[in-house]
Parts: sequence; C-alpha cells; structure tokens
Amino acid sequence: MTAPYPWLAESWARLERRVEQGRLGHAHLFTGANGLGQGALADALAARLLCETAHARPCDSCRSCRLLAAHNHPDLVHVGPLEERRVIAIDQIRELIEFFALKPHYGAHKLAIIAPADALNAAAANALLKLLEEPPPNAVLVLVTDRPYSLPATILSRCQRTHCAMPNWAERERWLQSVMPDLPTSQLCLRGAPLALQARIESRRATLYNDAIAVLHRLLQEPRAVLDQARRFADDDIAETLDALESCVQACVQLCASHEPSALRLPVDCRQQLQEIADKLHLRPLLAFLDKLGDARGYVTRSSGVRASEIIENLCYEWTRVARLEDAR
Repeated sequence: MTAPYPWLAESWARLERRVEQGRLGHAHLFTGANGLGQGALADALAARLLCETAHARPCDSCRSCRLLAAHNHPDLVHVGPLEERRVIAIDQIRELIEFFALKPHYGAHKLAIIAPADALNAAAANALLKLLEEPPPNAVLVLVTDRPYSLPATILSRCQRTHCAMPNWAERERWLQSVMPDLPTSQLCLRGAPLALQARIESRRATLYNDAIAVLHRLLQEPRAVLDQARRFADDDIAETLDALESCVQACVQLCASHEPSALRLPVDCRQQLQEIADKLHLRPLLAFLDKLGDARGYVTRSSGVRASEIIENLCYEWTRVARLEDAR
C-alpha cells in the first residue's frame, strides 16, 4: 500500500514497519503542519488494519473494505467537534470508551481517529487519559493535530508519535501542477503545506500573497493610494488577508537579517519587491508594523460584526505612517 500523498511516503513506511514487526502500539499521535494530510494517513492506517485479507495492502473487496468505502464500518469511529460546539467534550469520550468496551465486529482491531485532537477540552482530555492508561484489547487510537503543544504532556507521553515533514518547494509545486495543471504556479507567491495551498487557491484568489507584496511595495511609492490599494482585498477573508500581510512582512524582516524567507516560495518579481521594502524600511518599522498586525488579528478574534474593509484601510495607513517615520530618521 502506498502513502496517501507522496510527501507522506517516509511516515507511511515507518508505520508499515511497525505493523509488520508487531510493534504497533495502542495510541498514536500524527503531527505536522496544517495541510499535510495527517488525517488521510490515519485513514490509510485504519484501512490497512481493518482489511480482513490484506497483509501488505487493503484488498478493496472484502466485507471490511466495502464498509470502509461506504463510511459505515462498525469498528471505526471518527471523533471531532460537533457542529454546535468548537470543542470535543467529555460525553464524546465517554461514548468512545463504550465503543472500545465491545469486541470487534470483524477482524482483530477497533480504531478511533480523534481530529483535531487539540480540540479536546480539559474534561475530555482527562477522560481520554484514563483510556490511554488502561487500553482495551485490540484498541488502536489515533490522535491527529497540527498543534501538539496544546495537548497535555500526560497524553503526549503515552502516544507513539509520527511526525509528517513538510516537503520542499519543488515537491510541493510538482504536486500542485499534477492536480491543477492549468495553474501557473511558477508565477504565484505560495506559502504553506500542499493541501492547504490547494484549498486556498481553489477557494480564494490564487494571487493573494502576490497582491499583499504588491500593495506593501506600492504604498511606499504612493502613500496616497491607500484606499485604492486596500480595495484589492475587498472580497477576501480578513483572516486570510492578515495572514498574507504578516507572512510578507516577516519575509522582509528575514531579508533585513540577510536570510532567505524560506516559508514563502517567491517568484522573481515578488522577491525583488520584498528586497526593496527591506532595504528602505529596515527592522524597527517592520517590527512595529507586525505589532499592529497582531493587534488587528486580536481584534478580529475577539469581535463580532468586524468591518474588514476598515481594518485593512487602517493597516494600509499605518504602513505608510511607519514608512514616513523611517524617512524622517
């Protein structure tokens, strides 16, 4: 059985070795950046363990494989925040304990996938800890998260950890081109893991990061163009826009320190614009503007009915202000 995505091949190979050598424990933690496909890795492990005939790969034809394909396997349960909640609550973990109390319907395993595991509230985490300390026979529990530091140390210490590494930019771009062949990825400023990139490109403007760099660069040359430049983000999600601006300014900070901004894949024109910003502003105003971005993000998180256009306009004005202060030094 191959890995769900090419960049997960090494992580999948380690899991398969554990299965083949009989060293697969009862509790696992799959970690890595958002958009790497840790959930798909958990599903692949479930398919590998629940198949009634496979030794190396699911057969796709046995009773268990057919039930998995129909998302109706009685020995597999997915646990996540309910629609009316933002957290995984203790009653969901109590139901999970009852699930594991029963013997497997088919095969030798019962599996639960908790994603995102960082959504566990304190009571649910404590209840889960009891399950980890005294696991039922044949139980396999997989926790999936991109924020492992949010989990209690007592849970982390009881899990075998599988960390999914970020692929390099060449691999990310090859995969994007394979699933989105008409996209001119070489011209795009990109940030993030492959699946997150795909989702953002499909649901938002593909040029969001290009535009963030262009706006910051243009406002240094034409400070009076604030309103026109702010309107470029009128149809974008405010959180996405703040992420893009923050990433671009952080890249400028790295350039000021003579480091390449490895978190961004930059086309030549974007790299040149960022360098020109870094050469003009230097560290102090860039760090001051990052503080303003942090304040804006906090306001968006705390408040309802946020006027996104007003926030972006204020940030554009603030950008021109820190530039003027630098010029006056």
